This record gives sequence, structure tokens and C-alpha cells, in this order.
Amino acid sequence: MQHPSDLTPLVLLIDDQEWKSRSIESILKPKGHVILKAYTGKQALDLVQRVSPDAFLVDMNLPDIHGIELVRELRAASTVQPMTPVLMITSDTVNRADRLAALEAGAWDVLTHPVDPNELTVRMETFVRAKQAADRLRDEGLTDPGTGFYNVRGIVRRAQELGADAVRFQRPLTCIAFGPQAFGDDPKSSEALAEAVGQGVASALRSVTRVSDTVGRLGPGEFIVVAPGTDPEGAVRLADRVFEAVERVAASEKLDPEQSKRIRAGFFSTRGDDHTTPDELLFRATSALRHAQADDGSFRVRAYEA
Repeated sequence: MQHPSDLTPLVLLIDDQEWKSRSIESILKPKGHVILKAYTGKQALDLVQRVSPDAFLVDMNLPDIHGIELVRELRAASTVQPMTPVLMITSDTVNRADRLAALEAGAWDVLTHPVDPNELTVRMETFVRAKQAADRLRDEGLTDPGTGFYNVRGIVRRAQELGADAVRFQRPLTCIAFGPQAFGDDPKSSEALAEAVGQGVASALRSVTRVSDTVGRLGPGEFIVVAPGTDPEGAVRLADRVFEAVERVAASEKLDPEQSKRIRAGFFSTRGDDHTTPDELLFRATSALRHAQADDGSFRVRAYEA
């Protein structure tokens, strides 16, 4: 059987300006990418019903729809996998608000045209490699079908690989668990609310984590991140970025802001000489999360305490 990583990457380029399309094609085609073109948002949405691109390049200004809105619709399409990278390209100056809006819609990055050929090539190769690896893991039963993140089995396998790298290269490794506090005493109602809030957490994790980070789903509304090269201070900064992104997602989707503020995080960090097993890594991070969830005070992030 041919694995996704053995396949030629298919890139759907969505831009109504032919000169820009040719410029991008001249960069990616010699590197082995197959370029499929769409000139409107409607054409792109029609195409994804018949083909499964490995990546999307979306112009910010299309004739029939704003590029950011198209990204939202692509992310909502049942035929587009959550781990499919979407890059936005614009010839205009991008302000911070537009960049954040693009990331919150589901874009992985925003590039300004004319793009640097080497930068575009490296980004596409890195992102496509991650997507095709996720496809392979999904086929092997290591990913969660609802989010595209790893399931528990997959996260344990990746934690083992990243832990071995941390020991080999003598660098820190941090595991961070995220989840909401309980919503009332009714288990079914609480689980349903946790899942709803979890959708915002999943969107936030897609926008703030690095390609080198590994993200998994633990259960209803709960997720875990294994972050190589991240120390305890970096873990707190990552948690804060996730909290901020969750609140932005809640505001953009008109969700209850109080629910998004119930998200907590717990983490455990190892040093390069620490031979912590993957099971211990996940257990200690989730134990720290349970302490954070039980805290009614202002401390939203907890480190593991033996």
C-alpha cells in the first residue's frame, strides 16, 4: 500500500489573478508539487467535493467571497481534513487584526506577495509533510476522527518518540493538558457543554501550537500538547496564548464568554536527562490539570506536584 508521504503533494491554489498564480506555480511545481487552480471561492468549494488537496493557498481578496470567509467554509467542509494546511496570500499590507482573523478562521499562516521562493517552499514542504503524516496515522487508527488530533494511543506513541529525542539531544520536553472545569452536577449536561467549549479549545490549539508540537484529544473537551524544547516558563506562556485564543474564538462565534474562562491547564516538564515514560508524562500532566480544575481561584495553570 502506498503511504500518503509517498504521494506527490496536490496544492489547490485559489486566486483570480493569473500572474500571481503563475508566479506561485513556478516556485512549487519544480519542487514536485502538482498545482490545481480555482479562480473563485465557489470553484474551490466545488472542487473539494471531488478532490482532496494536501494544502490550500488562498488569496485574501477573491471576486465572490473574502478569503478569510472561504477559509472558514473550507474548514467546515466534511471533505477537508482538519490537518490540511491552509496558507493565505495577499498583495496588501496585513495588519494584526486581519492576521488574527485569518488564523482564527483556520489558516496556518499569512504570506505577503511577492513571496520569498525559499520561504514558501520550506513552509509548504513542512506543512504537507505534517498533513500526510497525519493521514497515515489516521489510516493506522492513531488519530481522533472528530478533530484530526492524535487519540490517546497516538499521543502515547508520539510522546515516546519525542521523549527519546529529548534525552538524545539533552533538551526539555513539556506535556500540557487543557480542559474545562465541571459544568454543574448533571454528568450528561456537563459533558455536552465540555464538548462545545472543547471545539473552541481545538480551534485555539490549531492557531497557537507549532508544527513541532504534538496535539491529542483526551476526552470530552480535554486535550493534551507535547511540546519539545519547552521548559516550565514556556509552558505557562503557551497556556496563556491558548486561553487568549479560546476567548477570541468565543467572541467571534458569539459563545458564552464565562464558559471559555473555565478552561484550565496542567503541565509537567522533563529535563534532557529525565527518562520519564510516556505514560508517566501524560499522567502527571493530567494530574496537574485535575488540580487546576478543582481550584476555584484565579490560578488557571498548575504545574505537577509529586
